[in-house]
Amino acid sequence: MEWFERATLAGDDVAAFNLAVILDEGKLVPEDNARAARFYRLAVERGNVDAMVNLGLMLETGEGVTRDLPAARAVFRKAAAEGDAYAERKFAELSGANNFETAMLDKMSRIK
Repeated sequence: MEWFERATLAGDDVAAFNLAVILDEGKLVPEDNARAARFYRLAVERGNVDAMVNLGLMLETGEGVTRDLPAARAVFRKAAAEGDAYAERKFAELSGANNFETAMLDKMSRIK
């Protein structure tokens, strides 16, 4: 934990993500979802796509944070824009699209 914290302070997005996962899972240290969410947010600010997905899940369910579906959609959209297929599916699901293909067609129509 100490080395991940040092690396996080030095600006490393992967270290911030790893700290968040450790706190989120609660296997190596007691689970602390509120702290995990803070580290996920930090990693998201630094562009970490995996952190975007995990933070989106926390926002969707209210795990460690106040449930916020618009924020979850936004973070899934950001990860989807970076090419994350799971985030694309979650964004489509939270946007009310009937299926993944419908969401992709909508996405392609906005690109034109």
